[in-house]
Amino acid sequence: MNDEKLTVEQREALRQKQSVLNNGQYTPIPHWIYRELLPELTAKYDGQTARDCLTLYMYVHAYVNGQSEGSAYMWAYPNVKKIREDTGIHGDRIKGLFDILVSEGVLITKRVSWHGHSKKMYMPLYQRKLPNSH
Repeated sequence: MNDEKLTVEQREALRQKQSVLNNGQYTPIPHWIYRELLPELTAKYDGQTARDCLTLYMYVHAYVNGQSEGSAYMWAYPNVKKIREDTGIHGDRIKGLFDILVSEGVLITKRVSWHGHSKKMYMPLYQRKLPNSH
């Protein structure tokens, strides 16, 4: 669109979007997450569960390690305490919500040894993972 035809607000929104893109401060969220997955989750569970699942999906996207090519590359690993503090989702619900995302094929989880302890890691996907695919 011709920049001259844009409103002040539209130009500012485009400027902000370009700034975020230029600085790598973003993660793409596919449209189908809200257009298809959200209504499906709402129908299967309830609105609060669907909302909280997508909150966790977006949250782990924001914490994905994109800085290395090592074994943690593309994985997020915030702990439950941090997730609870940041999202307001009760800690007893977090595992179940992540389990839903895994069952829906939009998240992979794994446990790794981490400084003598076990650490849960999360990999949000951009497309649904096919059942039994590797």
